[in-house]
Amino acid sequence: MGWQERYQITHTTMVASRVREFHPHEPRILLAPGPFKECMDSSEVCKWMERGIQRILSKAVIKSLPMSDGGSGLIRRFEEHIPSERITCRVSDPLGREIDADYIVCNRKNRRTAVIESAQAAGLVLVPPEERDPGITTTYGVGQLLRDALDRGCRSVTIGCGDSGTNDGGAGFAQALGYRFLDKLGHKLEPGGMALSRLAKIDSRDVDPRLGETEIIVACNISSILCGPEGTSLIYGKQKQSHHDPDQLKKLDTALFNYAARVRECTGVDIRYVPGGGGAGGLASAAYGLCNAKLRYSIHVVAEVVALDDALQSTDLVLTGEGRMDARTASGKVVCGVALMAKKYDLPVVGIVGSIAEDVGIVYFNGVDYVESIAPGPFPLKSSIENAGPLIAEATSRVMRALVIGGAIFSSQPTRLT
Repeated sequence: MGWQERYQITHTTMVASRVREFHPHEPRILLAPGPFKECMDSSEVCKWMERGIQRILSKAVIKSLPMSDGGSGLIRRFEEHIPSERITCRVSDPLGREIDADYIVCNRKNRRTAVIESAQAAGLVLVPPEERDPGITTTYGVGQLLRDALDRGCRSVTIGCGDSGTNDGGAGFAQALGYRFLDKLGHKLEPGGMALSRLAKIDSRDVDPRLGETEIIVACNISSILCGPEGTSLIYGKQKQSHHDPDQLKKLDTALFNYAARVRECTGVDIRYVPGGGGAGGLASAAYGLCNAKLRYSIHVVAEVVALDDALQSTDLVLTGEGRMDARTASGKVVCGVALMAKKYDLPVVGIVGSIAEDVGIVYFNGVDYVESIAPGPFPLKSSIENAGPLIAEATSRVMRALVIGGAIFSSQPTRLT
């Protein structure tokens, strides 16, 4: 038996032992999953989890707090907890085509605040699979959203970075705000990360002056950086390609090193290895280096809005989840973010996930106690996506059955499953 299996058994036993602390008839269960990417929003995940719980524990007290990692669903999380106005405006998508994209405006901390979800204008889902090319996609539309918010008087802005189909270091975002990216002949560069290999100068003379009086918070994965072997191109670029091309990703990484050098010449800020700077294909780096933004761990931003800490203090068990759990889950994603917060109160945490990778063992050192896949054995990805809701409910029911049995064993009390 390998170390991963031993830890799985140990953590399963520990979760089951905690069931004895439940109220015998009304266990308190908190649902705090992230979205199942390109499949289901976290609010829908909560609904299916709740169905699965109620099949086994009909009197459970269930509280749902859908979460977001800064990508898809961020503005929904704010709308669910703060009175907001949704704004729709015409912007460029990652391939430069016009689309309608939304953001919200709310009053937060006595300030007129815009909340922008970068995936609305630069999301991977906006690019058809056969057209995905991180060398040419742009974040220009996200900058257009910010500029519209400035036009509406917002001087506090939160930008969520995640689920992007871009790898341009946020160059397009900056261009929409007035920065000019020039080659050695003084010509403007075309959109996309690959063009940054020819970047010779960043001209800031036409930058929107309102940026200087605006507080910008970027909600991102703090473990992600812009450049190098752990940079955004080499770690996340593959999922943004129609066909995997390692040579293109290496060239993109080289282009971002050149881009970082030009940003440093323009502003004096080194963005190569800033924690969180790789968010949304480097958009977070542009916000940090060119717009004086503050980068924050996205789970903390969302946790504040949904009052996650308060909810954790009045629960017995936490269920979280995501589409795929692997070693990256422990590096800033929703599941481990929620789990580590839960561990402040010594709460057991179960992850319900679409699929489990071989390197998942590290999550057991990052707050997660047990993981259950929704796939009933070998199962086609397409079928998992098409039937995700019922599969989530059934996986949740399996977890509840195991916990009820475990609780009975550890409390030496008989139990009956419904």
